[in-house]
Amino acid sequence: MDFEGDSLSSVLVEWYGQGAANTDSIWLNDNGKFGDIIYGDGLYSHKIFNDLDSINNIIQPSLIGEVSYKILGTYGVNKFELFQTTYLQNIPPIILSITAPDTIHRPPGGEVDFVLITADIFDENEGGDILSCGFTSLHIEPDTLLNNGNQILMYDDGSLVEIYPDYYSGDEISGDGKFSIQIPIFGPDNPSNQTKTGTFLWKFIARDNSFEISEPVEHTIVVE
Repeated sequence: MDFEGDSLSSVLVEWYGQGAANTDSIWLNDNGKFGDIIYGDGLYSHKIFNDLDSINNIIQPSLIGEVSYKILGTYGVNKFELFQTTYLQNIPPIILSITAPDTIHRPPGGEVDFVLITADIFDENEGGDILSCGFTSLHIEPDTLLNNGNQILMYDDGSLVEIYPDYYSGDEISGDGKFSIQIPIFGPDNPSNQTKTGTFLWKFIARDNSFEISEPVEHTIVVE
């Protein structure tokens, strides 16, 4: 890459981030190190960690919007400047996996059992960006949505929050991105509640703080 017979000899990036008054000065290189892939190919690079040990104007996990930077290049005695703006777009969460049984057997008589359901969620903007996770339950054949069609919420609270009196989520570790809920399964002779039998379609969805939702993940379960 030449300009008026001179090769590109240095590249400096002045990083403003999201409108910072003071910039970070980042020298790019073509030596095959620090993120540059091939030595001497004319492509200048530098991999910077997004932390305060590397730069002052870090990209916050919740940042959505424009970031700006200026590129200063040198070809011999010739210099150029290029001001750039890049838009950072929110990325919705992803449900990596669901841990749930395929079949649930009701306990005998008036007893009650609890079944733990867990969803492992990933978010590019880190775990703190996940607002909620839950699932709807469709009773197939009668085609009836349970819980009035509302999501059954799951929690990443380490079972520290009392949801109802003496009832906790069953989540193991707070803030690890794994959302859980204990589902009560009532026996056929329970005086206050009875768990319906049949086939159910559970549809899991996670939502982030920008109110964008994940792709749904479905799980079919049979209650006997």
